[in-house]
Amino acid sequence: MRKTKGRPKSFDEQEVLALAMDYFWKNGYENSSLDDVLKAMGISKGSFYHLFCSKEELFSKCLELYRKNRLEYLQSLKKEIGSKATMLRLVEMTLDELKTTGRLSGCLLMNSGKECYGRHKDLSKQIQKEYLTIQNFFVDALQEAIDKGTLKSSLFAQDLSTRFMNTLNGLVLSVQAGATDEMIESIVQQLKEMID
Repeated sequence: MRKTKGRPKSFDEQEVLALAMDYFWKNGYENSSLDDVLKAMGISKGSFYHLFCSKEELFSKCLELYRKNRLEYLQSLKKEIGSKATMLRLVEMTLDELKTTGRLSGCLLMNSGKECYGRHKDLSKQIQKEYLTIQNFFVDALQEAIDKGTLKSSLFAQDLSTRFMNTLNGLVLSVQAGATDEMIESIVQQLKEMID
């Protein structure tokens, strides 16, 4: 049971949660010891257990934060530049990250899904739920583009969203596996053709 009294906290809960999310994103769930995560968050074990029951609960909150932040960003982008341009921007952002950092961090949900599948039942269920929420955003955005006539596709928005997300995530995995520039360009071309 969590304590409700004690010394008042001297940190912002959302800020330390964001720090934990970034740490998990870079290092993975299994490779992150609680001590290392606490160091990244800049809080003590006492403060941690005042807020969370376990590393798994912290990670669960990080997954929620990631989905919330990602959806807010995508919704804002869609409002600013439109549905089709938002999809293209995701491809551009992926390439920009590769050019500026030489690596791709990928999607926290995809990375975590691969890591937690078959090992952490509750986290796996949550990852699926968070992932489907983001996919539903893409389905709605693509349907809007189809309805407005800015996107012509013989596929239903659901199928197009699935293909787009899988190809975009495949791009990340291919880069992480050492794909050549030609292979990367081919995948990028596929992504652009899907929503052209």
